[in-house]
Amino acid sequence: MKISVFMIVRNEEHDIVRALKSVLWADEIVVVDTGSSDRTVEICRRFTDKIYTSGWIGFGPLKNFAISKCSGEWLLNIDADEEVDGNLREEIRKVIDRTEFDGFFIRFKTYFLGRRMRFGGFGREKHLRLFRKNFGKFSDSIVHEKIEVKRKTGLIKNGFIIHRSYADIEEYFRKFNVYTSLAAREKFENGERFSVFQLFRIKWEIFSRLFLKLGIFDGFYGIVWAVLSGFYVWVKYLKLWELGRKRE
Repeated sequence: MKISVFMIVRNEEHDIVRALKSVLWADEIVVVDTGSSDRTVEICRRFTDKIYTSGWIGFGPLKNFAISKCSGEWLLNIDADEEVDGNLREEIRKVIDRTEFDGFFIRFKTYFLGRRMRFGGFGREKHLRLFRKNFGKFSDSIVHEKIEVKRKTGLIKNGFIIHRSYADIEEYFRKFNVYTSLAAREKFENGERFSVFQLFRIKWEIFSRLFLKLGIFDGFYGIVWAVLSGFYVWVKYLKLWELGRKRE
């Protein structure tokens, strides 16, 4: 069966080579660029001629646009800062040839500032990333989009998608500003409004990451991630407050 890999990219010249090399085994690679100003598109042309451009319409709609450009029966979605390891590659080839499932969750290994994270919500991380084209699509969310598969799903037990999330603090805050703005906008457009009590969620986020999800066992990196996660929540709701104030 033919498998297509697709990804949404923008200014990913430092990560994209590793991602593309990890999926050269696929029958097709589809890339949708959303306005890169670096060498991302030039690099992608070394690996595929199926490169499309689009303005920003939200992650969900963008990924559905990418799906429409794929010709494979099975689709695999990865991001530019992710890669498919060898075990997962072999397992994907096996399962799509003999399965009653229409989608598969895949386990993740996540790295933060170069350190493998094993706790704080990362230890059992898995996401639905492999699915039959005719039975799956993304939600229309502008951020934190999810694949919706109509029928039965399973879990690939061998292999991982390796996610190298942030190389340094500068990259974290560059993406932080984008994602907090998108998350606040999505909440506002869905009718949610700011409440002062939401600002207290920073304490809960840090506590749950460190102790309920055992992030403390990742040492200093776990503490940094928990604090940054709490700050993310706080800023997201501040931006929701600001959106409401501007519409008054």
